[in-house]
Amino acid sequence: MVKVRVKRKHSIIQDIQIQGHAGYAKSGEDLVCAGVSSIAIGMMNALDKLVKDTCFLEMDTAYIHISVIKQAVDEVQLLLEALLIQLDTLQKSYQEYIKIYNEEV
Repeated sequence: MVKVRVKRKHSIIQDIQIQGHAGYAKSGEDLVCAGVSSIAIGMMNALDKLVKDTCFLEMDTAYIHISVIKQAVDEVQLLLEALLIQLDTLQKSYQEYIKIYNEEV
């Protein structure tokens, strides 16, 4: 299962971690993993190009980490909320394979 952990402080996104494999299909044919990866990597690219130096971005095998380092940038929150809306849409269709956890810090 892909687990998405979202940390917020007073409703402001501070950190998002995405990890794991969906297990929907065998490696290379798993459309849930492909969807999550495409959404997350696309958003990481957008953050890097549109609001450079506002987030720490990390990617490894079955792991993506986005951590906000400049809190006062509204565009960052808009992009991160868009990321979560897309992942939530995927979760609604594939509840057994992706789960989003929200935590107040």
